[in-house]
Amino acid sequence: MPLHPTMADTLPLQGEVNPRLPTEVCENVIEASYDRCYHLIQSSLATLSSCSLVCRAWRPRGQSLLFEYVLLRDKDALYRYAELVNSSPKVGAYMRTLSFRGYLHVPYSPAVLFPTVLRGKLPNLSEVYFNEFSADAKAAKQLPEGKKELPSLPIHPYFPSLLACISHIRILHLSNVRFSSFGDVARILDKLSNIQELHCEGLSWAVLGQEPQCMVKRDLYDSRTTFLPRLEFLMCLDMDEQGGQRLLSTVGASLRKLWIKFPNDPPSRPVDHPVVEQEDPLVPAIHLECLPHLDRLYFWLAPFPQPQDLTLNSLRDTLASWLPLVPTGGRRGDVSSTERYLYLGPWYRQLFKRDEYLELLRAIGRVVEVALCRPSDDLHAGGSQTTQNTDNGAETDPCRITVVVHALADRLEWAEWWRAGIAECLPTFTKWNRLTVLPVHAHNPTDAWIDYEQLAPVQDLLKLDSADVLAVAGPSISEDITKDTRQSTYAPLGEDDGSTTRYSLLRVAPFNPHIPDFDGVQ
Repeated sequence: MPLHPTMADTLPLQGEVNPRLPTEVCENVIEASYDRCYHLIQSSLATLSSCSLVCRAWRPRGQSLLFEYVLLRDKDALYRYAELVNSSPKVGAYMRTLSFRGYLHVPYSPAVLFPTVLRGKLPNLSEVYFNEFSADAKAAKQLPEGKKELPSLPIHPYFPSLLACISHIRILHLSNVRFSSFGDVARILDKLSNIQELHCEGLSWAVLGQEPQCMVKRDLYDSRTTFLPRLEFLMCLDMDEQGGQRLLSTVGASLRKLWIKFPNDPPSRPVDHPVVEQEDPLVPAIHLECLPHLDRLYFWLAPFPQPQDLTLNSLRDTLASWLPLVPTGGRRGDVSSTERYLYLGPWYRQLFKRDEYLELLRAIGRVVEVALCRPSDDLHAGGSQTTQNTDNGAETDPCRITVVVHALADRLEWAEWWRAGIAECLPTFTKWNRLTVLPVHAHNPTDAWIDYEQLAPVQDLLKLDSADVLAVAGPSISEDITKDTRQSTYAPLGEDDGSTTRYSLLRVAPFNPHIPDFDGVQ
């Protein structure tokens, strides 16, 4: 027996050749090739399709990303996807987000059929979109001749029960969807009791009706008897005020973030019902007394109608109802263990000139200071322990919350102009260092002020130094100063079908693109 191995012994066998790169490295490369920005999604999907066909080792990761987000526009696409899942069940397990976008108010709507067609085949589904085309999108892409659009989503009485197959989802989006009654909305949400985020924009119904039995509150702090007991984030934009108030008054104590638009612009008013007596349609404000743990309140500001008094009064009453409640004696006071923040941002920057928006903030600032700053009598009674030494002695911080003015997305030379102007709008919050202004960074630069190209005042240009330039050149600032791990992201304007809605531009959840429909996923 030779002491040294021969050359034949040292040569590797043909089937034992190790890959040049570990599989984990290849998977990281595949993940990096997928860009969630809408204008890059087409090329990203093509790249993922190619990656899935390279070899067996690359196929699982490539396919998992390829089918992580699926968009279904009609029933034909729904049935094609169902056939694929039947032949390859792993494809259904890859899905995390399911989106229905298009004409949903039609017979055989995919939004109504999917609980039956895909029942039990989507174990990892966590997010669902129901996006009805906007009026502009319908004008650009009309229904084929011979097809008709129904007045509302054609759900049947047993539809909410069928949703038990996706009761594990965490995020639900309802955009421009119209139901026959508010009770249909409530019964659907009741079956999705694990929802943590609910995004509603332009949600409407033909009949408001009486409060559904499933929304009758029994115990605010008992998750077993509370409507949507795990809900932490709620967005109510351009909804009917009565329905929105019903929703807010019945959710559990878990709600922490709320988005509201001022002024609200609901798509339609509830239609009078011949039997059910309707409530007073004029709701002066959104009442937040029933939300004891709400510590993030976002106001998205659109141009106020003239005169502004009614809208400002509604905003004032909403802020006043947000004050935390003392459980003993029913007196208002600070009992929240967490810091509270009020966020003020423009609904669309392209609706304003800079001076117009600053003037709106000046009017709102007076309301905010009256509603959210303690009177001097309460301060002497020992409301807050934060003090400041002055010539006349120690003063107590009167501010009950911190105000964040964000989403300004302007050029660097306008930063000082914004800071100075907003500080004048909220002098008390400025004095006590309870005001934060984020004037420069932008995740959605396509939404610009009307006078965006105008030059900044000379005195503001002279204040710029190298530190300011480096600050803006560095990483963008997160819009949530609370160090949230979920950073706001924005989708670009101008999708192919014109159906982009505001909630896709201002999201707290990581951005999931409106990718091409199932026809484009091979």
